Amino acid sequence: MQGCPLGINIPGFIRHLREGQIREAYERIKEKNPLPSICGRICSAPCEVSCVLTDEGAPIGIRALERYSSDFGRTKQKRQTVFSKGKKIAIVGSGPAGLAAASELAAQGYQVTIYEALDKPGGVLRYGIPEFRIPKKILDEEIGEIKALGVEIETNFFIGQTATLKDLFEKGFVAILLATGAGMPKFMELPGSNLGGVYYGEEFLMRVNLTRPATFSRQKPNFMLGSKVAVIGSGNTALDCARACVRYGSQVNLVFRRTEEEMRVRREEYEFGKEEGIAAEPLVKPIEIVANLNNFVGGLKCIRMDYAESTEEGKWDLVPVPDSEFVLDVDTVIIAIGHKPNSLIGKFDSHLVMNAEGTIRLDEETGMTSIPAVFACGNVVTNAGPVVEAIASGKNAAKNIVSYLK
Repeated sequence: MQGCPLGINIPGFIRHLREGQIREAYERIKEKNPLPSICGRICSAPCEVSCVLTDEGAPIGIRALERYSSDFGRTKQKRQTVFSKGKKIAIVGSGPAGLAAASELAAQGYQVTIYEALDKPGGVLRYGIPEFRIPKKILDEEIGEIKALGVEIETNFFIGQTATLKDLFEKGFVAILLATGAGMPKFMELPGSNLGGVYYGEEFLMRVNLTRPATFSRQKPNFMLGSKVAVIGSGNTALDCARACVRYGSQVNLVFRRTEEEMRVRREEYEFGKEEGIAAEPLVKPIEIVANLNNFVGGLKCIRMDYAESTEEGKWDLVPVPDSEFVLDVDTVIIAIGHKPNSLIGKFDSHLVMNAEGTIRLDEETGMTSIPAVFACGNVVTNAGPVVEAIASGKNAAKNIVSYLK
C-alpha cells in the first residue's frame, strides 16, 4: 500500500476478490481511485515493485486484479446525479489529473466545470494512448461516472483564446485549477528531422487516435505511413507508436541507445510488442535521417553503442563503437524521446510564474500558483510523470483548494 501513490487498500480489495465479492472489490478501489479501469490497464504499478514477493521475481499481479475488478465489478444501474449547490470551481484540462480533481471536489459538494481544448474529454488518455491499451468505451464509462457526480465538461474551449483566467473569475468561479498536462514533444537535434515522413511521438499518436474508430485491421491510415518504420525511443510513447504501426501492417524497428533492461516500460508490454513483430535495436544511436530524391525519409543512419569503463572508478559510460555505422532501410521515422509541458501555458496570464523547465511554480504549502486562487496539478507541475502520479496530484490539488476555500 505504501508503494501506491493513491493509497488504495490493496490487501482489502484482493481479499474481496478471494471471497468472490467482485463488486465490493471495485467499490474498495473506487474509494481512492476515480479511474480504476484506466489504472488497471496502464498504471506503472509501483505497488508491484514494493510487493514483498518482487525479490522472488513473482510479485502479485495487482494491476491485472484492479482491471478485473473494475471491468466486472462496476455496477450496471445508472448512478444518481448529484446536484451541487456549492461554490463554483473551474478546471482547465480533462486529463487524468483534471478528472481526479473534479471527482474529489464534486463529491464534496462543489460545482465543478472542466474546460477542455479538444473536442472530447480525456486528454492524454484519449489522444495520447492508442485504442488497444485504453478502449474509448472504457474511457467514456469512467468519464461518465465523474459527470454523474454533477461535473460539467465544456469542450473546444482553449484557455487564453476562448477565455482568459480573468474571464473565468468574472463568471463566478472562486478557484481555478490548471491541469493542462505535458503534451509537447521533446525535440531532437537530429539532421534530417525536417524531412517528409518524420513524426514526433505525441503527434503520431494523436493522428492514430483521430483516425476512424476500430481501424486497427491492417487498413491504411488516413495519413502517410511507410511500410518500414523506425521508432526512436525506449519509453511508453515509443512502444505505443511501434505497436500502432504494426497494427497498420508496417515493419517496425525500435531504436534506442541503452540496453533492453534499462527501458522505461513494463516488461510484459515490451514482450507483447516483440510477439507482435517489433524488431528491437538496443545500444544503437541515430545520427542522421537520410533523405531520398524527393526529400522524404530514405533511411536512418545509426552507430552502435557500448559500455566502456570511464576514468572515474567503477563508473561505466555509453560510448560509440568505432567503425560501426550502418543505415536502417526505412521510409518513416517516429521520434519519441519524451515530452514536456505545453509551452503556451505561460501565455495564459503574464502573472503566472514558470520554472526554467516550463513547469508551473507552486507554493509548497498551499499548492497555489503565483496568481491568487489559481492552482495547478499533474504533469504541468511534475513534468511528465506516470498516470497514477497525475491522478494523485489531482486529488492533492483538490484538497488544497478545499483548504483554501474554507
